[in-house]
Amino acid sequence: MGVSAMSNKKRMFVDATEISEDWGVSKSQAYKIIKQLNEKMLAMNPNLIVLSGKANRKFYEENCYGKTDE
Repeated sequence: MGVSAMSNKKRMFVDATEISEDWGVSKSQAYKIIKQLNEKMLAMNPNLIVLSGKANRKFYEENCYGKTDE
């Protein structure tokens, strides 16, 4: 996969910048949202790996927008 193809593909994780733009909130509020999402995800499956300051894109979209890959 070339560089241009990868830049068009969505990343696996969302960060505070993207969340703050989506919701119109400050970055500190976006980090709180990320923390809540990661805690919820870990409560559902404690064996998952989460990255501090980033949230899984699919989990974010499902929980914040009700979006599914149907």
